[in-house]
Amino acid sequence: MILKGSQRANGADLATHLMQALDNESVDIAEVSGTVATDLHAAFAEMEAVAAGTRAVNYLYSLSINPSIPLTREQYYEAIALIEDRQGLTGQPRAIVFHIKDGREHAHVVWSRIDTDSMTAIHMAYDHSKLCDLSCELAHKFDQNLPPGLKAWEAKRRTGKDDLEATMAENAIARETGIAPAQRQQEITTAYRQSDTVKAFHAALVEAGYILAQGDRRRYVIVDRFGKVHSLTRHIKGYKTKDIKLKLAAIAFADLPTVDRAKDYIRQHQQATEDRRREQVDRTKDRSINALKARQKARRRPLTSKEQQLLVTHAAERMSLHAAQKQETHSFYYRIKTAVLRLIARTPALRSILAHITKNPRLNPNERHALENTALQERHDRERITIEREKRSMATVETREIKALEQALRRKITETETHSRSLMPRYDHEHEDIHRLHSHLLDLRRRYERIYGLSWTFNQKADPRNRTRPKGGGKTPRKKPQPRPKTT
Repeated sequence: MILKGSQRANGADLATHLMQALDNESVDIAEVSGTVATDLHAAFAEMEAVAAGTRAVNYLYSLSINPSIPLTREQYYEAIALIEDRQGLTGQPRAIVFHIKDGREHAHVVWSRIDTDSMTAIHMAYDHSKLCDLSCELAHKFDQNLPPGLKAWEAKRRTGKDDLEATMAENAIARETGIAPAQRQQEITTAYRQSDTVKAFHAALVEAGYILAQGDRRRYVIVDRFGKVHSLTRHIKGYKTKDIKLKLAAIAFADLPTVDRAKDYIRQHQQATEDRRREQVDRTKDRSINALKARQKARRRPLTSKEQQLLVTHAAERMSLHAAQKQETHSFYYRIKTAVLRLIARTPALRSILAHITKNPRLNPNERHALENTALQERHDRERITIEREKRSMATVETREIKALEQALRRKITETETHSRSLMPRYDHEHEDIHRLHSHLLDLRRRYERIYGLSWTFNQKADPRNRTRPKGGGKTPRKKPQPRPKTT
């Protein structure tokens, strides 16, 4: 059993992710408790509104429960009760969603971290360690299998994890590009092990589709064929960071391209590949989107029927109320009451004493009719707002599903293509050498102008990035020679 939890915000995006049915064979919203609303978007919006009264940013705690062997709903709820007790989330508003993906069921639980009594966020101290302990405890309780990482954790040893433990950002990149973090780590580690020198390692990286670049927070980073930036030392398995930096010290750090320059190079050379991939996606997208829209239409049908039934009910209630009020106006008591009220309204002496009676809905049927009409209209408005919110929520989910479908098609096409030079052309350092030489000459020019007052002209066409002819033909006006002082 694997438990993964994180503190987060943006409840609308999380609700859309949990409700989309493209990546899941089945979506079951089993429980929404602790909020007035019963749908995910509105419930998370309520949690966000409560969090607005605090300084908390990540007001939600999202947990996924992925068992190795199927559990019953009673076992799921027993595990959830134990988890929220250990994490200090008992009694908090929560939502429980069950997904079936690739034939296996897993659960998502989302709690609000805001304690409404103190209007503070519940502190989630060492939640990762607690979840690891709970994973081991629940696995033994429900006869689940433990992965190697949790077996090592249970033995109080944080070793034995050969694969890279991906972060949430790396998992998002993997879904977008189709390359798992463990696969990327294996490719970079293989290139490092098979290279004796820095130049050989650099060539092996380029051959695998990566560019070694200068990092901002880290000294060395790699840029993949999709323009994503990754840490180099994190993706080399079995070697210490100081040993990697010692080996890379043979190459001048200034000779490496910056991240922006590497991305620009990749963007320029990947345009043709992207156009070809987009054409393939467009050819296959229509058929897949038609099937997806058919499923979405079938899922939208109960909501459409509910909306139509609601409109019919509203019309019937309005007609029924109007008919009842109309029938009451023909009664004898109605005529007596209205006659008395008109007499009070016409007589100043009576009006000064009995004016409050005319506003009493128990005595004035017209006032009661107005209150009944207003109450009915307000209830109809609330019910229509609820329906409109459900429609907007479903529309957001459908948009996300179409976007996910396009990403899945793009990822499938990318996986079928070979990760070779056709995807990632060899990085040409000729332009970099010319740029460095040009910068060096510019530095010499400024130095000599400052010291000796000399100046000369550069050929601006030598710089391959400078495609525009400078004003005046690129020539620098020469200074007039100063007359030599006469000697006596």
